[in-house]
Amino acid sequence: MPMKTIQNALSRTRHLRTMHGSQSTICMTIHGGTYYLGANATTASSQIGAIALTSNDTNLVIENYPGETVVLSGGAHLQLQWSVHAKTATEGTIMKAQVPDYINLDQFNELYIDGKRAIVAKAPNGDPSTQGLYANNPGFFNSAKSWASPVETPSMKIYVSEPSRNGTIFTNYQDGIGGGASVFNPPRNYWSVTTPRGVLNYVVPRGLTVENGQLPHLSNWSKPSTGFVHTFHGGYWGSWVFGIASSNSTENTIIVGRGGFQEAHGWDYGGSFYVSNIFEELDSPNEWFLDKDTRTLYFMPNDTMPNVFVASQIPCIISVSGSSMEDSAKNILIQGLTLTQTTNTYMRDYMVPSGGDWSVHRGGTIFLTNTKNVTITQNLLTELGSNGIAVIDYNDATTISLNEFVWLGDSGIILVGTTNGIDGFSIASQPANILIQSNIFHETGIYIKQSSPVLITVSRSVTVRGNLMFNMPRAAININDGFYGNHTISHNVIFNTVRETSDHGPINTWDRQPYLTDAMETGVPSLRQRNSYIHHNVLFNNYRSVWPIDHDDGSCYYEDSYNFLVYGGKKNYLGHSKLDHHEIYVYSDLSAGGFGSGNCLNDYAPVRGTSGWNETWIDNICILFNSSVPYRIDNCDTSSLYVPYLANNTIYVPAGNEIAFVCNVNGTGTRLNLQQWQSYGLDLGTVVETTPDVQTIIAWGRKMLQGAM
Repeated sequence: MPMKTIQNALSRTRHLRTMHGSQSTICMTIHGGTYYLGANATTASSQIGAIALTSNDTNLVIENYPGETVVLSGGAHLQLQWSVHAKTATEGTIMKAQVPDYINLDQFNELYIDGKRAIVAKAPNGDPSTQGLYANNPGFFNSAKSWASPVETPSMKIYVSEPSRNGTIFTNYQDGIGGGASVFNPPRNYWSVTTPRGVLNYVVPRGLTVENGQLPHLSNWSKPSTGFVHTFHGGYWGSWVFGIASSNSTENTIIVGRGGFQEAHGWDYGGSFYVSNIFEELDSPNEWFLDKDTRTLYFMPNDTMPNVFVASQIPCIISVSGSSMEDSAKNILIQGLTLTQTTNTYMRDYMVPSGGDWSVHRGGTIFLTNTKNVTITQNLLTELGSNGIAVIDYNDATTISLNEFVWLGDSGIILVGTTNGIDGFSIASQPANILIQSNIFHETGIYIKQSSPVLITVSRSVTVRGNLMFNMPRAAININDGFYGNHTISHNVIFNTVRETSDHGPINTWDRQPYLTDAMETGVPSLRQRNSYIHHNVLFNNYRSVWPIDHDDGSCYYEDSYNFLVYGGKKNYLGHSKLDHHEIYVYSDLSAGGFGSGNCLNDYAPVRGTSGWNETWIDNICILFNSSVPYRIDNCDTSSLYVPYLANNTIYVPAGNEIAFVCNVNGTGTRLNLQQWQSYGLDLGTVVETTPDVQTIIAWGRKMLQGAM
């Protein structure tokens, strides 16, 4: 039965449900065309979609008509009458038009022109979608002259003394409530306590002083409070966005207001930065500015005026929200759609889900909560202001497959659960049994640099398999904590990661907080998570990546095998109980990320009794290009050997080089040959060969990935 609008069609499916019962499957098939769902939207929530499905919409299919392209826009089409506002010093022309009354100006923070994101007026000039720190012209100032020191606001510390886990540095659950953590919602943060196991407590700078001439229009800023400062975290572990509170052109200072909550760790100064949404910075083609006071849109075209202008109006296009875990929305299929042109959310609420470095906005273009058996397949999610798909709290057996995610302001897919502090046993409000398969992710993290194609945090049994991921500012897959475990990361191809940040890799893991779950035995709570598995992936550790699989602070209970790893070696930092076997490390000494990562194996800061135990590295191939030192094992000393279990590896060194195993002998750093090294009972069965040619290495990788090796 044809219906005029999507909302009418949805109402019709609900009427049919009352006639045929909840067990019948109903299909809502949409004919080709662009549907501006942001027009006349009744909510701007990032958790309630223009298409808002509930528990009453069980057994529903939403799909495109075969062979037709269906575009669901989170914006509203602008009908504009343009006139010339002014000529610029570079002979450009700034046009202006009145924004129609049907546009919600508060949600108009992205302008899409002929289907592409336009550039809000910024300095320095540059397109955040296509330029960044990986580019010769990054669109960022390299640094400020100085940053205004933060003011640390104490938080109330939550510390659970028992239960606690032994054999690790990160023994106890802790959190900070209020104080500095009040910028997050809820107001809690692992990093807002006096002694987090990390670098420093959560703080952010109060402002910055720019270099003379860096912002030549600063003295002309008529309304700096419209503007934002986008800056990298001082350690380049992510980025922040701040609203501008005030500016002083005499002193070249900018004081920032709300913001800095877009990552959890904090730092007392920023890095490379740009300013945006200042009218006086509108001086480059494809830039725009909205004067909300006069409802005037300003735009500088390249040559001729484009055709279609769309104002963002909503961040969430489709939501599936069950009433509860017991009354979940079930058996829903979303396929064949293009979702695009949403509002950005980087100044909305962020929360800290666990003890990793992340904070996260719990919203997305597709939002799921309290669902079971939802499938999202064969969709294109493109030109979005926020996350692609947000899988929040209880969701069981979600499948996300055969989609493309591209040109996203934040992450591709976020899986975010909830606990009651340390207790993840009596509350099952987590994503579980999730399959993310055969998707393509690229050009993500346009605004938020602590972002990934896939984030897994406080989730159970997630499989990420057979995906293609490239061109992102940080890791492709981030596991933010050790909650529950039983994840599988396999058969993915990942490259061009960590393009704008540092101290990271294509796959990253953390484990700083213990949680009670029944991961090991159903119905029996314990602090032990199940093993997770990373296998049969192809990882190119280029750009600023340091380690192809970055098992960072406290990571434990991983088995890594049959991966083809180009540049960089194995990492353990303050963790334990990881098994690496049948890996191929190609040119592990050519990692460009620094941190002394140019080895086959890097065991950082092992401390007897708390980290570095039960680490195993066996049956691996490691190929060195220049170096002849395969291992970096901190605190290695033959008088008190405490090193990973090593055996049956094949290490290739350049012709004419003699391999050297570096370890203290009688307290003195010594380079040992293979025979000497093995005389201490280490690396038995390991052999050393001459580095082969590239074609041989590729053939090994192909053979291994095909299961023949």
